[in-house]
Amino acid sequence: MKAAAAGAALLLLVVLALIAAATSLLSTSGTPGVVCATIPATTSRPESSPVAASAPAPTALDLDADQRANASLIVQTAMERGLPVRAAVIAVATALQESQLRNLRYGHLDSLGLFQQRPSQGWGTPEQILTPRYATGIFYDRLVEVPRWEQMPLTRAAQAVQRSARPDAYAQWEPLAQRTVDALAGTCAPLIPGEQIAAVLAYAHAQLGKPYLWGAEGPASFDCSGLTMRAFQAAGISIPRVAADQWRHGPVIPLGQEQPGDLAFFRMEADGPGHVGIVLDNGQMIHAPHQHTVVQIGTYQRGDLIGFTRPAAHPATGQPDPR
Repeated sequence: MKAAAAGAALLLLVVLALIAAATSLLSTSGTPGVVCATIPATTSRPESSPVAASAPAPTALDLDADQRANASLIVQTAMERGLPVRAAVIAVATALQESQLRNLRYGHLDSLGLFQQRPSQGWGTPEQILTPRYATGIFYDRLVEVPRWEQMPLTRAAQAVQRSARPDAYAQWEPLAQRTVDALAGTCAPLIPGEQIAAVLAYAHAQLGKPYLWGAEGPASFDCSGLTMRAFQAAGISIPRVAADQWRHGPVIPLGQEQPGDLAFFRMEADGPGHVGIVLDNGQMIHAPHQHTVVQIGTYQRGDLIGFTRPAAHPATGQPDPR
């Protein structure tokens, strides 16, 4: 257990160093630095009319210290809540459109703050809305209530929260928001696979002690596959939601060749494994066992062990491994 804890601490330091380096890149260049080898082509297209020609070009915007601080808060809040980085991209793009990432004390009618939220529309008091952490938190609260928001184009997801008169305008900010979040969170697929696994393990360790709740995906509680899904999302890796589908998603790793960051599966049921955990070392794993327990470290050397897979080796856009 001491060895596992020491290893976890080292991995956490690696992740923090990566994030610090990305933040330094952003803050010293004056514009968002591109941490990824390539920027994914995920820009949302307007669904009706094009953005007005008078809208500012997002690639020309230089982020100053105040804007960088607000963007950092938005990204940090998403990470603290265990949300996928897509949430931070949506939030940063929304704040760029609504306020150019500034905590404005004025706006249309009674709109205020980073997201131009309105006290008269139930967003909170003026004092609350002008507190960036509160404004960011309530934006995320409403975003995650939107069904299937993760799969929506950014314009639709932002509009479902904001109810803007110009919903298509959010699209112009997506490239800049994506680069900003990439630089601050360091969540693009890294050039060194070990860095990605360090992010998975650091996220999982940060959830130790949180209660098990069936169907929960964080940030306050988890079930077994909710924990594994969120941990890999924190490293920019998309895996299915339930253990049975996670088992079919990645290549099988033979017993004895498992490594930290692999998934360990247990208790074969009619549709697939009924439990999953994240491999550490020395025969240990992090998992959310069952009701009345918490996220914890335990052994995976048990009689109901089925096998291991390695999601990081499976492209997020690929097809599931048929099993």
